[in-house]
Amino acid sequence: MDYFNSIIKNLLDVLVKSGLRLIIALIILVVGFKLTKVIIKKVTNGKGFKHIDISAQSFIKSFINIGLKVLIIVLCASVLGVPMASLVAVLGSIGLAIGLALQGGLSNVAGGVLLLLFKPFIVGDYIKTASGHEGTVIKVDIFYTTLKKADNTKIVVPNGELSNEAIYDVSHYDTRRVDLNFSTGYKDDVQGTIRILKEVASNHELVLDDPAPFAALTEHAESCLKYTLRVWTDKDNYWKVYYDLCAAVKEEFDSRGIEIPYPQMDIHIKNK
Repeated sequence: MDYFNSIIKNLLDVLVKSGLRLIIALIILVVGFKLTKVIIKKVTNGKGFKHIDISAQSFIKSFINIGLKVLIIVLCASVLGVPMASLVAVLGSIGLAIGLALQGGLSNVAGGVLLLLFKPFIVGDYIKTASGHEGTVIKVDIFYTTLKKADNTKIVVPNGELSNEAIYDVSHYDTRRVDLNFSTGYKDDVQGTIRILKEVASNHELVLDDPAPFAALTEHAESCLKYTLRVWTDKDNYWKVYYDLCAAVKEEFDSRGIEIPYPQMDIHIKNK
């Protein structure tokens, strides 16, 4: 009977100790996660943090959040009695397995760090990538950069991809050059056409005088002569100038009797 009571007593002692550890671990987990939110809020509301680049703010916030939660989980495991040496070994093995399985994710983290260090663009810039993505940069996180297209579509691009390809920052400078191509028939006066293109461009109120509008004959095509018109304008007026000049040149060509030719082919028939 005494032996049976001893077993029950030892079992109860183990359950009490384990239960107490479990309760402490749960308290640490709950309180730790709440403190993480408070710490992130304190950091993000600090004066120094607000002076940091907007792109870096989102990245740092995500990094602190993930780092603190990992530390809390490790602390909880330690309270539950998991040996730290074993825990480190397990975490190392898990880290290696995750690293091999998520090579793309790790490359995205590295890409995010590179984007924040070298700053090829910042939040608010309109960018184009070599792979065809384009839009206004909304935020840069640890893994992804979010873009907003002109048609209000959201694009999420992996940072690893962005850090390894050419990026065109369309809105980096205050002005942009608008390039337009037009064609006329071979019978139309070349100098007269060039003069018309320059006049139409100069008459547009949003076209800058310096640099002055440029127009030239650029190609002798099979069925037409091709001209290039280049003008400069403020970056915010790019598309308005582009569309306005397309319409204005067509109207001016029509009023001057200049025809925009269709592709044509001459066929010669020999009669024996």
